[in-house]
Amino acid sequence: MVSIVKRGFVAAGLALWGLSAWGENQAPAPPPAAAEAATQAQVEATSVIERLNRALLEAMRRGKALGYQGRYQLLAPVLQEIYDFRTISRYVLGSHWKQLNEAQRQQMIDRMTRYGIAAYAAQFDEYNGETFRIVEEKPFRKRFRLVKAVLEVPDGDDVEFTYVLRRTKDGWKIIDVRYDGVSDLALKRSQFAKILQEEGFEALLARLDEKIADYAEEKEAQG
Repeated sequence: MVSIVKRGFVAAGLALWGLSAWGENQAPAPPPAAAEAATQAQVEATSVIERLNRALLEAMRRGKALGYQGRYQLLAPVLQEIYDFRTISRYVLGSHWKQLNEAQRQQMIDRMTRYGIAAYAAQFDEYNGETFRIVEEKPFRKRFRLVKAVLEVPDGDDVEFTYVLRRTKDGWKIIDVRYDGVSDLALKRSQFAKILQEEGFEALLARLDEKIADYAEEKEAQG
């Protein structure tokens, strides 16, 4: 099932988006003329997470039959459509992004895309009666929305996910996930900054390649 990171970096992750906590700094209630548009945005953002949840449940239910590579192929088209991996790459690199040419940026986007898919394929690998439930959706600023979902685990601890979605020309896209309050974006930004400072961009790409390979080798070894 899904592996959960330890608590930490919450403030850093929220600071990236100008947010202080769930329920704070949210946009004021829209005027009547904008109510319909706000409702539509809520429906669209929620539908993105519902689509993700359906894909993850399918990967879990068919986990053993599909194997790691099968789960990867199942999840890849969904994640590539609902995640904004370019924005994610830009934020995790921070100021280093501006130092890269477009070819290098595309290399980073490619690694982050494959890394993200690999992590999901490795972690959501078996089904034991789990269900997903969306519990809250809120607007933040002009182009952000937060969707909170819970993975309900029979005879175990439920896992809370808070998704940060950004409005793009192609609709609402996920740019960050907080696992029980821990920002995945902030964790990666902190980890990558150290590698970039000490070893450089090519070393970061190599580290990501190693991690992607590790996910595959570990799961394939488990059968």
